[in-house]
Amino acid sequence: MQTSAISYRVADFLKQYPPFQSMELPDLLELAARGRVKFHEIDEYILWEKAPHGPYVFVIQQGTVSIVQTTPKGEQLFDMRGPGDVLGIDRFHGLPANIHSAKSASDVVIYALPADTFAELLDKYPQAKRYIEAHSSITSNFTPVDQRKGHHETLLYEALRPTEPPTCAPGNSIRQAARRMLRASSEAIAVVNEQGHVAGVLTANDILKAVADSGFDPTASVDQLMDRSPAIIPPDSTVSQAVLALGSTGVAAVTLTGARNSPLQGLVTVSDLGPAFGDHPSAILLEIARAANTDVLRLLQQRARTFALELLTSPATVDWLAEFLHLADNAILKRVTELIPPPAGSFVWCLYGTAGRSEALSPMLQRSAVIIGDGLVKDSFIDWYERMNTALLECGYVDRKVHFNPAYSCASLTEWKQRFTTWIEDPLNSSLHYARHLFDMRPVLGDFSLMENLEGVLKEQARKHTSFVYLLANDCMASLPPLTFFRDAVIDESGETSTTFELEKTALRPLVDVGRVFGIAAGRLSGASTQDRFRLARTLLPEHESIFREASQTLRVVLYQQARSAIRNHDSGSVLDPGHLSHYDRQLLKTGFRSIHRLLEFTAEGSWLEAQ
Repeated sequence: MQTSAISYRVADFLKQYPPFQSMELPDLLELAARGRVKFHEIDEYILWEKAPHGPYVFVIQQGTVSIVQTTPKGEQLFDMRGPGDVLGIDRFHGLPANIHSAKSASDVVIYALPADTFAELLDKYPQAKRYIEAHSSITSNFTPVDQRKGHHETLLYEALRPTEPPTCAPGNSIRQAARRMLRASSEAIAVVNEQGHVAGVLTANDILKAVADSGFDPTASVDQLMDRSPAIIPPDSTVSQAVLALGSTGVAAVTLTGARNSPLQGLVTVSDLGPAFGDHPSAILLEIARAANTDVLRLLQQRARTFALELLTSPATVDWLAEFLHLADNAILKRVTELIPPPAGSFVWCLYGTAGRSEALSPMLQRSAVIIGDGLVKDSFIDWYERMNTALLECGYVDRKVHFNPAYSCASLTEWKQRFTTWIEDPLNSSLHYARHLFDMRPVLGDFSLMENLEGVLKEQARKHTSFVYLLANDCMASLPPLTFFRDAVIDESGETSTTFELEKTALRPLVDVGRVFGIAAGRLSGASTQDRFRLARTLLPEHESIFREASQTLRVVLYQQARSAIRNHDSGSVLDPGHLSHYDRQLLKTGFRSIHRLLEFTAEGSWLEAQ
């Protein structure tokens, strides 16, 4: 690399690939000028396992390189690398020597770049440094160059213009409160007592409802109309936390206080959050509650997912957007039950599988089951269940085609107890494998005490039959992640290649299955997300905390990829084309595959069960 022309050619090549994409051209030219070009014939070693680091890192310009590791069975393929991939970066992960060997699988041309200069550039460019770090540990905080801060990171005081919230006393009249709201151009007013503490909140919608009543008296005191238990969030909340607080309570305003009965520090309404979004997430939820029919609900369901897709800027955004879509889907379900009232009798509508875990970012029809208090009215609930699912499909959800029939999905509490007892007592002969998603059941509508009753039976049976957990742990090994990506193909453990990435089967399912195992082991048999279950596992086994923390990060990465594909293509997102994944996405997934392998091996080994 002696001439300026060669340096420019090398810099132009590097600029096409991460981590160099985030670096300025003058820095790349200096790096290239201090490097050299090397050629390796097929089956030559470029790096040696356990060898100390040399003065260079290497970037493959053309050809294929195998990353191998010595095992008791001989050399084992660990990864495949091609043009643009970087070799020799273990030093940047704090390792004193190479942990793998790199061997040319074809004739290879590489650029040898000075490691000390490269290290200086990593310190200068945090984006590049995060990419290198992703080779050793999974991370969900990567954002593209020039990407704005996400709403899960933006504090309210950064997004909202500072204003003094309108207030009134409990004894003020409704007319006085309305005038103050008009002067402040606010949809709500905080009601504060003599100590300055929040006593309640009155919204414009509350006043409209009162006006519609023939007995409305505008001179009546505010305390007769206000919400005495308003939703509260801390002053240092993020925009996404405010959205979820508004959505989960179904109100138009939340108060900013340190705690209940504390001094008011702010008031946030749906319209206040508008400037932070291209759409109003809280407004979507409020409009769902007022939708006149399934045609309107279809538009709102699609609008909710369009909104989520726009804000799916990194894996770190998955948690709050999954919760937002869970609120939206539940609001649609609730509105449909108002349009199609249920039969007389106690019941609880439960979601299970992806929806039961609050991970349903795709537009697929949610899996659901109904627990009926009285088996004598089962036929009427079966008919209602069929009508409900027809109406939900009219709301724009995609039919799964494969699901339990209505006669099975609607059953009495006694029937559900017997089913779960059989699955736990005799898992081998009771087709537990096909029913495992039902252990994700979450009540969302109706008499929740029915689910609490069933949950009690599940916990009692699980304590009596510990072999059930062993079997579930062993079954997790049925779905293994791929080994790596190479070019536009997926390579599995056996070396077989495929042009499709079965994301749900090979990456999402093993994470979910393991999460379920540890949720059950911790006594949480239903109604928990996979992230909740991994948090329980970290508490249960603190000495293995890193395994579950990496699994949590991997889950975010996998759900992020699934959601982007599913919402764009209006399908399940279960299968992806590797060619549509960026270099960074592939690297993050490859690191995630190794995290899944460690998680599966730890779970199947089983010694952790004996420690409980």
